[in-house]
Amino acid sequence: MNPFSFLAGLLDSGVSPDDIRSEIFFLGSRHQGEALDGALAELRAPNLEPRRSRLLRAVVSDLTRAQPQGRTAR
Repeated sequence: MNPFSFLAGLLDSGVSPDDIRSEIFFLGSRHQGEALDGALAELRAPNLEPRRSRLLRAVVSDLTRAQPQGRTAR
């Protein structure tokens, strides 16, 4: 990695909501409808590029935020 690509990575750190939605769709396709599990599995892959890692972390954050926390059926 050269210094210019490192700086470009720092400056281009944002992930758009459209990118997140698209990645959730593709993860669901690749992982039999389990986008969250797929994102977590792909985050464990060796040699993951920084941009891909940011996108997958954003997907995990979005999907865990969408799940109800601590709610039980009565």
